[in-house]
Amino acid sequence: MTDESAETRFHGVGVSPGIARGNIQVMRDELEEIDRYSIAPSQVSAEIARFESALVQTRIQILEMQQKIAEAIGTKDAGIFDAHLLVVEDRTLIDEVLRKLECDHLNVEAIFHDVAAKYAETLGQIDDPYLRERALDIQDVMRRVVRNLQGKAPKMMPLPGEAHILVAHNLTPSDTASLDRHRVLGIATDLGSRTSHTAIMARSLTIPAAVGLHDVTENVESGAMGLLD
Repeated sequence: MTDESAETRFHGVGVSPGIARGNIQVMRDELEEIDRYSIAPSQVSAEIARFESALVQTRIQILEMQQKIAEAIGTKDAGIFDAHLLVVEDRTLIDEVLRKLECDHLNVEAIFHDVAAKYAETLGQIDDPYLRERALDIQDVMRRVVRNLQGKAPKMMPLPGEAHILVAHNLTPSDTASLDRHRVLGIATDLGSRTSHTAIMARSLTIPAAVGLHDVTENVESGAMGLLD
């Protein structure tokens, strides 16, 4: 990928063929604010009920997204979200959240975030592309569950209306599934591999893509002209 305004070149792994030329749109990760507050022992059962409701809501959202992808590009690619369904049904993770609720007496958003983030961090440190993708699955589901607990709508990527090359640190399956193939000319990410969710979805959407550019998000700005090849 080239940022033509400064003639800066970035080298990564081409995972979806094609050439893209256009304005760059950088999507930087925004940390979700998680409220933390103590709860009384008598409130634990209500927090458990909120948690269980959020898991059900999250599962419905994942199934809806999976169906949308199946209809748009095929059931094989929609299978990416099977891993997300496994996260919301993971008894080890769920039981740890329930145990910490009973012991720590904190609100469930904070506890679920901490437990899920710990699982994702552990998997992300393993030198195995498959397990690193599982870490991304957990992070994606974690954000969705937390937003449901907060009563917020699923987060959508704030992208411009005009055609652009999307530059991001990484893209979750939910991010990639929501892309408009008519407006996203190409994709470039700091992280990723040939077998990453981003690579698989980009190929299915026939969007040119390069991953593993390491620090492209730190060195380009939205509005600059870029060439992806």
